[in-house]
Amino acid sequence: MDGTRPRILCLDDQPENLCVRKMLLEQFGCHVATVTDSSACLQAAAREIFDLVLLDYHLAEPVTGEDVARDLRVLLPRVPLVMLTGDPRIPQSACDCVDAVLIKGPSGPAELLDVIQRLLPHRSIKPRHHTPLPIPISRTS
Repeated sequence: MDGTRPRILCLDDQPENLCVRKMLLEQFGCHVATVTDSSACLQAAAREIFDLVLLDYHLAEPVTGEDVARDLRVLLPRVPLVMLTGDPRIPQSACDCVDAVLIKGPSGPAELLDVIQRLLPHRSIKPRHHTPLPIPISRTS
């Protein structure tokens, strides 16, 4: 599947963050599925094929993005996982269970796209338009 557009699953409990993230990633040619809770994330991962999963750390439920990442490692051992969080103080154990960590705010769209391209070197990530719109990764932390 070299050069194909990546399929990305995004988990965030804030629907507005998911909307912005989806628009950004689609602008760069990605196929994007979004979910707002851990159960929906694991169900989507079990029924569809994804090239990469973006996870928020703090979720509006008893589990964290770290817990979801550990479950995804069992379900999808070869799929890269990226923790995208507004909390710069997440535990080292959360950092250790994913392939990359990006902090919302200091990290912008360019860093996110660079990480995706690094983790998926055989996928095609490029803007659909000559001048992409400046869309932030997140509106809130």
